[in-house]
Amino acid sequence: MDIPGVLLHPPGTPSRGAVLDIGLKCPHSCAFCYYSYLDGSESQFAGLRTASLRSTEDCLEIIRLLAGHGLQHLDITGGEPTIHPGLPEMVAEAARLGLAVRCITLGQFLRRPRPEGTLLETLLAAGLTNLLFSLHAVDPVAFKETCGGSMESVLAVMDSLDERGFQYGCNTVIMERNRRDLPAIARMAAARGVHVVNGIAFNAYHAWRGQTRAEALQASYTAIRPHLEEAAAVLDAAHVVLNLRYVPLCAFPSLARHVVGVLGVPYDPVEWRNRCLNHDMPPAHCAEPLPIPASGVREIFAFSPLEETLPDGTRLCGMRGDRFKLFPVQCKECPCLPACDGVDPVYLARHGASEFAPLALETRGPLLAARLDYRPAFLLKTHPLADMRTAAAMCSG
Repeated sequence: MDIPGVLLHPPGTPSRGAVLDIGLKCPHSCAFCYYSYLDGSESQFAGLRTASLRSTEDCLEIIRLLAGHGLQHLDITGGEPTIHPGLPEMVAEAARLGLAVRCITLGQFLRRPRPEGTLLETLLAAGLTNLLFSLHAVDPVAFKETCGGSMESVLAVMDSLDERGFQYGCNTVIMERNRRDLPAIARMAAARGVHVVNGIAFNAYHAWRGQTRAEALQASYTAIRPHLEEAAAVLDAAHVVLNLRYVPLCAFPSLARHVVGVLGVPYDPVEWRNRCLNHDMPPAHCAEPLPIPASGVREIFAFSPLEETLPDGTRLCGMRGDRFKLFPVQCKECPCLPACDGVDPVYLARHGASEFAPLALETRGPLLAARLDYRPAFLLKTHPLADMRTAAAMCSG
C-alpha cells in the first residue's frame, strides 16, 4: 500500500500515540460525560464549568517532552480543547516537531472568527492533521438533548472539511437513548468525509461508578446488537473503519474484528501511551510513556480469581484490578478470558449475566486474532489530505 500521508501501524505492537489534556474545563453538557460530578456535588456539570485550563507554557512543554520520548502522533483533548486560547500554538509546535496532531472536540467553536480567519482555518494553517468529532445523534433535537450543542454547527464544519478533502473521525457513545439510531448515524458518517467511527459503549467509570443514575444510560448488549450490526454493514460498505470500545469480547461475536477493550488499548495505534487525566501534575509526569509488561496487560488490570455470589444470584469467577471489571462464572472456561476486559459492575447489576458465554476465537496476547487481522484499524493519518478511505479499501481487499 502506497498512499501519501497514510501509515500502517504494525498490528500487535504498542502504540506510539500520545495525549495532551488541556484541562477539564468544558461548557458542554454531554449526558454521558465521564467527568460528570467532578466536584463531588449533585450538579452534573458544575465541576466542568469551574475546572481550570493548563497554561499554554505547560502544554508546549508536554508536547516537546512527548516528541523527545519518540512518540509520533498526538491527540489534544479536554474538557473542550477549542476553548483554550493557546490551541493554535500547541498545534503549530506539535507539527514543527513532526507529530501528527488531532483535536478531539464537539465542534461548536471552530467557526468562531479570529484575526486570521476562523479557528478552523487557523488550526489547519498551523498544521492540524485530523479532527475527532462527537456524533451521538442525527436529529438536531436529540443531539442538543444529548450534549447541549448544535448539530448544525458540527455539520457546517464537516461541510467545510469535505470541500477541502480533509477526512476526519467521529466518536459515538452507545447508550439506551441512541442505540436505535446507530444505523442512521452510520449512514450520515458514510455520506460525509468520516474515515473512522469509534463506537464507545457507556461504562460507569469515575464518579458514575455505584450511581444508579448510570443505569439509565446503559443499554443491554442484546438490545444494541441488531442496530450495531446494521451500522457496521453500512460503514464496512463505505470503507469507514469501525472500532468498538470497552465491551466484553463475547458481546458482539459477529463484530469481533472491530472490538478492542481496555486491555487492547496500548496496541491500538491511535491510543495513548503516556499518562492522561493528570491535570494537576507537572509536564514531565504527564508526558512519560507508561511501560507495558511482557504479558501485555498492565498491573492495574490484572486478572484475579474471585469466588463470590452477587445479591441477584450472579456467581463470579474473577475480576480485573480492584473490581474494575467482573467475570461471571461462565467465563471461567472461556479461551478468550486472558484478552477480555470483563463486565462493568454497574452493567452486571442491571442486566445480569445471561448474555455472556465462552467465545471460541483465537487470541494473540491481549487482542483477538480477528482484530489483529483487521488491517484498516491500524491505519494512521499523517497528512491532512490523506485519503484514508481508499487506504482502508486497499487493506480490506
